[in-house]
Amino acid sequence: MELSEAELNAKTNQAVILPLAYFPPIDYFRLILNQEEVLFDLYEHFHKQYYYNRCIIASPNGVLKLTVPILHRGIRTALKDVRISYEYHWRTIHWRSMEAAYRRSPYFEFYEHHFAPVFSDFKPEFLVDWNLKIFEIINTILNNKIKVSFTNEYLENHENMNDKRHLASPSELSAHAKNVHPYHQVFEERQGFIPNLSIIDLLFCEGNNTNQYLK
Repeated sequence: MELSEAELNAKTNQAVILPLAYFPPIDYFRLILNQEEVLFDLYEHFHKQYYYNRCIIASPNGVLKLTVPILHRGIRTALKDVRISYEYHWRTIHWRSMEAAYRRSPYFEFYEHHFAPVFSDFKPEFLVDWNLKIFEIINTILNNKIKVSFTNEYLENHENMNDKRHLASPSELSAHAKNVHPYHQVFEERQGFIPNLSIIDLLFCEGNNTNQYLK
């Protein structure tokens, strides 16, 4: 699934419906930036290996997937009911991985104070609360003025909505979408440019130019 120029660049009065994801890919935020309203679906069913609880960054050793562990869930569990597992210290591991990946980036020191306390002090029970916290921090940094609301039931089809819930699937949100404009990445000389990583990659590498890139 490749996002068209119309989807990525056109403002619309039609609200877009999305899942709450963990440090979502860049194109996820490109879509959000160009909407008047975002509706997060809390009742969508959890699927393994989706961006609900994982993100992708460029590490010194190549592409790295960071996964938030969850507790055992039943069949067709709603996202709002997915609980986080704290059996091992994944928050420390994730933050240290991000430090190793982006300490040398131009803007890491400008933004680390926004994220470091979350990984040390924030310990919510549910995955959606964790993802919402991350989204709010990034949205504040980007100074996005956007109306956010949440679903109150599961619907297979949402009428009069720009339904993009499928973008939680890595196979749908293609890492090789057209019209990708490269930016300088920390390990680009070693690995080449990697498109559509987590928004955190763009933020630490481009800083206050992030919104301009997303537009």
